[in-house]
Amino acid sequence: MRCIVSLLLTVLPFAPVRAGEEQDRFEEQAMARCAQHKAERLIRVGNWERANTVRDLEAAFPGKLPKTEFKKDDDEAAAWFTLVAGTADEWRKSDAAAAGLAPMFDRWKQRLELGPVPSIKRDEFTKFAKLIIRNAAQGMAEGGGDTSGEADKVFRALDLNSDGELTGTEMSTGLREDKAQADTNGDGRISKDEYREYFKRRTEGRAEKLATAIKSNQALMRELEGGGKRAGLPDWFTKLDADQEGQVSLFSWRKAGRPTAEFQEMDLNGDGLITADEYHRWAKQKGKEGAHKKREEKEKKREGADPS
Repeated sequence: MRCIVSLLLTVLPFAPVRAGEEQDRFEEQAMARCAQHKAERLIRVGNWERANTVRDLEAAFPGKLPKTEFKKDDDEAAAWFTLVAGTADEWRKSDAAAAGLAPMFDRWKQRLELGPVPSIKRDEFTKFAKLIIRNAAQGMAEGGGDTSGEADKVFRALDLNSDGELTGTEMSTGLREDKAQADTNGDGRISKDEYREYFKRRTEGRAEKLATAIKSNQALMRELEGGGKRAGLPDWFTKLDADQEGQVSLFSWRKAGRPTAEFQEMDLNGDGLITADEYHRWAKQKGKEGAHKKREEKEKKREGADPS
């Protein structure tokens, strides 16, 4: 996995670095490290839907997707629905096709198990949108841990006069370009807390792009990892994962006539998908339970054989 990430890091566009600016390079390297860790986490949990949705919406509605950081999942979900459906109470397939979003519409309809219907209602859309937004946030929180430590190191390197604030030439190239959003109180200076938020936002944006780039190139993944993504997975997983996304949907599971209860046992986060990571964690837990049961049985046999 790291060889894939390292390769893509060399081709993905990042903020420009001016020659001789050691602080700029230091910031760039720190952000790249954090983005790599977070991207690897996103890849392991197999959570692609939010990144795919943002990509599709940006392609269909250039410049119209809000760039602000939403405080609530409901707000982001509502913004998505407004883009695709306007003021209507349902997102119709005909409108999706006109906007070039037919694949996204079909993907969401399948995940929601709505059947052959011509539209997705506002409440259905919002419920699923909030789920994938929460899952993405959880993946980010777990991936690479807190970025404040790395951010503080870079802040110290940038703060040449050690006054606890960044001003003028102390700001990196990327920070100057993003100053309007980073300077939340508008005083013209960047505090340590403001820099932490800037660093986190830029890192998470990179991580999603990096994870999506890897996900979109399955051939590269198989070539570099030798198919390791599917190592240790049962035959049924490969068979039901027809699109080779590293996950099995409840729709595919039911279509194959398999019991829903068994699916729910392996769907650890309840999002309607069994990812490769979830299967491995489930199998590991079952293995521990099986080993514990065997130990108990052996103990009972010993107690039964004890003449005292």
